[in-house]
Formats: sequence, C-alpha cells, structure tokens
Amino acid sequence: MNRCLLMFLGVLILASVGWAQDTTDPKWTGQISAGWTSARGNSSTDSLSLSASAEKRREKDRISLGADYANGRQKVASTGKKETSEDWWRTLGKYDYFFSPKWYGFVNGRYESDKVAELDYRALAGAGLGHQFIENERTNFSMEAGLAHQWESFNNATPDNEQVTAQAGYKVTHQLRDTVQLLHDLSYFPSLEQFSDYYLTTSGEVRAHFTENMFSSFKAILNYDASPARGQGNTDTKFIISLGWSF
Repeated sequence: MNRCLLMFLGVLILASVGWAQDTTDPKWTGQISAGWTSARGNSSTDSLSLSASAEKRREKDRISLGADYANGRQKVASTGKKETSEDWWRTLGKYDYFFSPKWYGFVNGRYESDKVAELDYRALAGAGLGHQFIENERTNFSMEAGLAHQWESFNNATPDNEQVTAQAGYKVTHQLRDTVQLLHDLSYFPSLEQFSDYYLTTSGEVRAHFTENMFSSFKAILNYDASPARGQGNTDTKFIISLGWSF
C-alpha cells in the first residue's frame, strides 16, 4: 500500500519538476462540477457527485489532473433500512513532455476506491510514449502506449493483486458547437502474464454551456475488471448529471 502511494506521489512530483523548469506562466484551464439527485416514493434515494479537472499546457509539456467522487444512500420504504447505493472516488495525475510538436513521453498515475464493489483501492503508475494527432481550439486527439504497475486490494476475502501491465489509450475532445463540447477517453491495462486479465476504464461526457463559464453535464463512466472482488460483477457503469463552472 505504501509503495503504490509513493509511486502515485512520484508522478505528481515529476509534474511539479517539469512545471518549475518553464519560466512561462500559462493559465490553468479546467472545470468543477457537482450534482445532486433526490427521489421519493417506493424508495427514498439521495446521491451526491463531485468532479474536477485541470490542465496546464505549455510549449514543451502538459500537466493534467482530475478527480471524481459519488456517494448515494437509499432507504427502502417497506423495511425502513438505509443502504449505500454507491460510494466511490478516483484521482488521476499525468505529466507529458513533448520531444517534438507531435511526440511526447509521459508518466501517469491513478488511484481509486469503490466500497460497493468491495474494492479497497486500485492504484496504477506507469510511463510511455504518446502522439498528439490533433491539437487546436476545436479538437484535441491523442493516443499513447506504455507500461504500468498495478496494485489491487479488496474489502472481502479476495486476495490482493500486484502485477506489471501494458497500457494503451486515447483521449479526444471536440467542440461540436460554440456551446456544446464532447469529451471521451479510454485506458486499457492488460496483464503481461495473461492478456485475458485486464482492467479497462472509459468515459464519455457532453457539456452544454449556458454562459461562458457555467455549464450542465452528462457523464458516463464504464469500468471493466476481468478479475473483480469475489461475488462482484466485472462491469461497473456510473452516470453523473451535474452543473459546473469552467475556468
């Protein structure tokens, strides 16, 4: 556990070192959003979601940070008991250094937990090479590949898992209209010992701006773990509706 936390912190430290090497000071861009859902009837349900992301792009490098959190409670009218319907969070950190206008090397890390899925934590830290195919005010598209180290710990009798994996993925953002933006990403982590044992995470989001800064968002996150906790399914799908502020 301590080792994987040190690896994740190492990614953030490398990002800070790269930040300090450039005397220019471009602005951070990003968003903060929150959503609340409440339902009453045969069951009483309340859920809260929070999301944040930030990026700083300079001529030679790029720093990307992100976090998501959701917690939901459900009270069944027939029994009066409250149950946790969702309780998960994740953080992401990544540093890209551009060797040329298109090619870059990266280090990245992620850390996540999901109590309903019996996942105490999943941590990944890695490095690799990427290619920025498109980068302009309307569209950004990049693909990358490399290696990663993965740690998994579960809240039930499932044995902990530690392994070296490959990693591959892509990220695309597109300004569909002046007020509507589409965002999509995918990351794939197959075990080097057995490719049928892999972890995949992907998300898609639509943002519609009311003003220059304020927007509404619909976001879907799909996680697939080929080796989940005992008694749990392979697939977790999460939907988030929220209001946010971009900067």
